Amino acid sequence: MIFKISFKIGGRVTINLSKTSSIEVLPVTLSIYDQQGQVEELVSYLYPLPESLKDNFEDWQKYIGGRGTRRLVSPPKIVNRKDLTNSLKTELNKWLGRDGWIDEKGQSDPRVSMVLEKFREKITDKNEVQIIVQTEDRQLRGLPWQEWDTLASYTSKGVEVAISATNFKRLTQKQTPQIKATVRILVVFGDKNLNFDKEKKTIENLMERYGGEPDILEEPTRKQLEDKLKEPQGYHIFFFAGHSESDKDGTIGWIQINTHEGKQGTIEITELRELLKGAIEKKLQLAIFNSCDGLGLANQLTQLSLPYCIVMREPVDSEVAGELLKQFLEAFVKDRPLFASMNAARQELQKKFAPGTSWLPVIVANPLAKELTWNRLFSERRLSWQWEILLGLLAIAIFVCIPLGIYSEFQGLESLRLYIQLYPHLTVYPSLFLGISLFASYKAHCMIRLKTRPFAILTLITIFIVSLGLFFELNGDRMMLLEFKSDATTTIYQPQLQQLFLKWQTSKEDIYSIPQELFDVHQAFDKSGNLTLRKSDLEPAIKRLIAYSNHRQDIKGFQGLLRIATAHDVWGQNAGAFSITRWLYALNFMTIVSCVMQIFPLISTILVAPNSIFNKNKYLMYLIMCELGIGLWLPFENYSIEYTKALLFSDHFRGTVGGLNIIVYIIIFILLPTTLASIKRSATKRYQSILILFLVVTFFGIGIPGFIFGSSLINSLFGTGSTDPFTPWLAGTIVLAIFYIVLIFLLDPHVGDD
Repeated sequence: MIFKISFKIGGRVTINLSKTSSIEVLPVTLSIYDQQGQVEELVSYLYPLPESLKDNFEDWQKYIGGRGTRRLVSPPKIVNRKDLTNSLKTELNKWLGRDGWIDEKGQSDPRVSMVLEKFREKITDKNEVQIIVQTEDRQLRGLPWQEWDTLASYTSKGVEVAISATNFKRLTQKQTPQIKATVRILVVFGDKNLNFDKEKKTIENLMERYGGEPDILEEPTRKQLEDKLKEPQGYHIFFFAGHSESDKDGTIGWIQINTHEGKQGTIEITELRELLKGAIEKKLQLAIFNSCDGLGLANQLTQLSLPYCIVMREPVDSEVAGELLKQFLEAFVKDRPLFASMNAARQELQKKFAPGTSWLPVIVANPLAKELTWNRLFSERRLSWQWEILLGLLAIAIFVCIPLGIYSEFQGLESLRLYIQLYPHLTVYPSLFLGISLFASYKAHCMIRLKTRPFAILTLITIFIVSLGLFFELNGDRMMLLEFKSDATTTIYQPQLQQLFLKWQTSKEDIYSIPQELFDVHQAFDKSGNLTLRKSDLEPAIKRLIAYSNHRQDIKGFQGLLRIATAHDVWGQNAGAFSITRWLYALNFMTIVSCVMQIFPLISTILVAPNSIFNKNKYLMYLIMCELGIGLWLPFENYSIEYTKALLFSDHFRGTVGGLNIIVYIIIFILLPTTLASIKRSATKRYQSILILFLVVTFFGIGIPGFIFGSSLINSLFGTGSTDPFTPWLAGTIVLAIFYIVLIFLLDPHVGDD
């Protein structure tokens, strides 16, 4: 949990204590926030900086300034005083102690200390405390606020105090999607004589390991820097190392990007205002200036609403700057928050360098900016629009390949109408609703910036299960008519036929009982008792069977014949009888099962590594959409069991879950609790109820009714019994259009990450 404390310090005001006396004070507004929002706010006053604190602060500035090597003008050397930092810390705590705060009547005001001490009781070592001091005063910005005892003792991990301007506004950034999930960093090294090897190596090594993409410029010209800032993909982080300085008020800053262009090599930040403003509006979240005296730089950037800067308050030595970068980045890339990462780096500086050196770096923050972590820098991954169009066309080809294959390979609309009636789960469902799952799956994958080990393992398992399932599906019984060519013919000899009779619980007598007007058995058997099956005879007989079934005629014998006629054992050695549509069916089967199985890697990511996802709310919405697309498959698949199998192979097959169907059902219903757990854990409160409602409607409004009422539901909704083969597509298109309008155009653009 994150707690925030804000001190807004105004300019000097005069309080009249009586008609003859008055004092000058600094108004301070103290605001405290927890996860639910603002907890408390009060207004008090501080005396202006006492002379003793000013003197100690100026001495510290001279001490630090004498050791800085990254500045444009070298200051005179100052002799180090070992007790300097302790004196400054002591004077700071005197000023901010109980006696330093007064109310509007000039009386001692204990409320600030009481509120801070009471609030401290809520803080544990598991919490992060972020403190922001908002002021325009250069001296106040330069003070080491983290050394104030009241704040420093909040947690054993230490607190980090950022500074901010008193005027700011929230920035809404539209991050540009990119193909690779990387953090783009523009790195500028100024004067090469400062030896940036350590910083360069740190950046390159950490970025390679943690998904960063550094773009390094060494002593660039002004035009080279401007061209980089104009790049349409933009950068998440801007890093500068070299010489810099600010004016005495800390409002204007300069950086020296090279030494060979003279004055042209030194740039004031306002000269890059429009380019930096554009970079910030794209995706720039953080600027790091590993250079001297950077408060002016930060001030000008925060005026452009940059969320965060890290600068040095005073001149800095190259060794200190390099160590700061190393320690900060090593913490930050491990997804520690920005404030915690800076605190970890400051503690390491405190161990390795002289007292007071660790006070140099400071975060300059926009108080309205979201908490910043390494993972939050990653944006949605997208293919280029050319690749997306190509994949879209490929997906459409998959959706319509079976209907087109049937129409072109067989006998036109009549065969298409028959197969729609028998197999809507292959002819209608993919062309209308499989796209929902594919689209949602692609969008969910775009939200993942880092594929975890569980994701990789489950993806490999998915590939294995899909391959295994496809093998069994193509080599299993209950083959479909669309898997055979129009002229497919096979002969079953007497010995094999007897085995098939036993396997499928029928007999020669049952088959001979088939009414001749339904199927002419005598032409199928030869004198030796061998059975010859022709698709050209079976397909018209099935059309007649549909009419017979409506009149409840005895069709037991013909159903026994069809069980034999669709057995893989009968056709397996006759590969020439298989149609092209059979392989199109294999492609659809593989796509459907892949859509089902790949949900598990997606769920594992949100459960195991939620921070690796760019927008958790939208990710969960896509996850449920993917499940919705699969849920719409249930009534179609149940239709094939309740109607098609019962019609062709007898009522004994009604309600039977054959092949891999039982696995698919188990998988789908496992998804309900796991998805619900993901929503409760990772979705923000604003979207939890919406996502849960969406999930419930998907499972209980579509999935379960589809499972129970598959046959009648499909007939009612999509008109599969219609004599017009295009009726199911027309009905499905209406349902699909409503879905896309509601979800894609109304909900999707408005789901944020809060």
